Amino acid sequence: MLVTVHNTSMMVFEYSKILSCPPQETWAAVVDFPARKLHGKRYRRAELPDGPLPEPGHRIEFQIGRDRFTSLITVVQTGETLSHRTSGPGFWVGFSYRVRECSDGDEGYTSDDLGHTYVTIEAEYGGWLGSLIGKLRPGACRRYLIDEMDAISATTESIKAEPVVA
Repeated sequence: MLVTVHNTSMMVFEYSKILSCPPQETWAAVVDFPARKLHGKRYRRAELPDGPLPEPGHRIEFQIGRDRFTSLITVVQTGETLSHRTSGPGFWVGFSYRVRECSDGDEGYTSDDLGHTYVTIEAEYGGWLGSLIGKLRPGACRRYLIDEMDAISATTESIKAEPVVA
């Protein structure tokens, strides 16, 4: 499910999906940023230079196409939530990942999903430039979330969330 929220100071995009694996495997895929190079369409680089397990204050170094940037991890609740934020002149972008076991109230839930994972990725674009990007290019912002979810899903399916050595 894709959701877009318009706000005068920022744009928020959200994508949720049921993945057919237990929450522990999904969490391992969420925090395995180096696997994004293998399973993500856009990533040329995704590294955790401060150690293999993300912690608040640790960096994630990305290269998507020709663009290079560093994001700082802001929140980690192991097994449940991870957030990171990138900023520059006039913009900031924050990403949050929420992982939990499916429940019968989740969109698309069937009895076959018992024990599977419900994942939500949220992207907030703020600052004058960030909100402008979100307003002018909402399709690109949504596609990024879909690609990110596909990379996480592929990681859980193809390597069973074992960390990739960079």
